[in-house]
Formats: sequence, structure tokens, C-alpha cells
Amino acid sequence: MSKRFESKVVLITGAGSGLGQSAAIEIAKEGAKLSLVDLNQPALEEIKKLILEVAPEAEVLLLTADVSDEQAVQKYVDDTIQKFGRIDGFYNNAGIEGTQAPTVEYNSKVFDKVIDINLKGVFYGMKYVLPV
Repeated sequence: MSKRFESKVVLITGAGSGLGQSAAIEIAKEGAKLSLVDLNQPALEEIKKLILEVAPEAEVLLLTADVSDEQAVQKYVDDTIQKFGRIDGFYNNAGIEGTQAPTVEYNSKVFDKVIDINLKGVFYGMKYVLPV
């Protein structure tokens, strides 16, 4: 197997499930040091266990954070730098679907949450990772 990510540091948001989880496993198999971010701490613990089954030498940092909170985003970036010294790759993956409803019936609080996570969360991630 190739080791395209050998000694690289990759930060993944939304790592507790879905595409983030799958990406974390595959990138770990290719030699990356991982900083995994999710709101769900038990899901992060489970993904770390899965990663270590397929890549026992993997270094994995687990960070519980709300990507819609700018200070929390700055902290997960700072914590990653403190642990690994750099960030070589960033999979800015955290997101939610919200609910399905006609626009005139759509709940404004749900809409705000979708925007906070899917738009602001991505923006905050880029804001703090790009300067690194």
C-alpha cells in the first residue's frame, strides 16, 4: 500500500461519522498523523479504535468541538499545532442536512443551525487553518 500521507498531519472535521470517518480510516492507513474533530466524543473514541485496528502506528488526536463556534475552531487548530507542530491537510467536512420542508414552512431556527454549521463552520475552519 502507498503511504501518500506518511508523516503528514491531517485535520478532519465531522470525523465521527460518514465521509469524515471513512476518510480518517483511509488517510491513517496511508501514514498520516490525524487530528479528528467532532461534537460527538463517543463517536470519536470509536473511530480512533477503528483506526488503530487498521493502522496501529497511527497518531490520533481527538478534539470535541462545535464548528459553528469561532473560538472552538481556533482552539482545535491551536491544539493540533500544539500536538503536531503543523497542519498539512484539512478536510473541512463537518455539516448537517437539516430538515426537508417547503421554504414557506421551514423552521427558521433549523435554518440558522444549518447556516451556522455548514457555512460559518467552513469559513471559521479556513480562517484559522489557512495561516498555518
